[in-house]
Amino acid sequence: MKRTLASLAALGLMLAPSALGQGQDQGWGNQFSPGEARDAVKEGRTVPLSKIFQTLKREYGGYQLGADLYSQGSGEAVYEIDWLTDDGRKVHVTVDAQTGAIISRSGG
Repeated sequence: MKRTLASLAALGLMLAPSALGQGQDQGWGNQFSPGEARDAVKEGRTVPLSKIFQTLKREYGGYQLGADLYSQGSGEAVYEIDWLTDDGRKVHVTVDAQTGAIISRSGG
């Protein structure tokens, strides 16, 4: 199940080229391309989304609706994740991509 979620998340990132570049509109800086995101995880610069999804699954149940990785101007990276809880609430979570720590959450 965990492998399936991670695979689906990676596939979603690869199939979303139209979303690239939207990070600038959100004030976060540049959105990582799917290849850059894979390389960042492979090189140990970011925590794999699968680990963050495990944490969110334990806390909220449910599943992810969307996830993007952004580089901030200071060189830090953050994941912006939309999550649907078991009881149908939508939660938006910002996570420090280097540590996996939740920075903020809203909604739900």
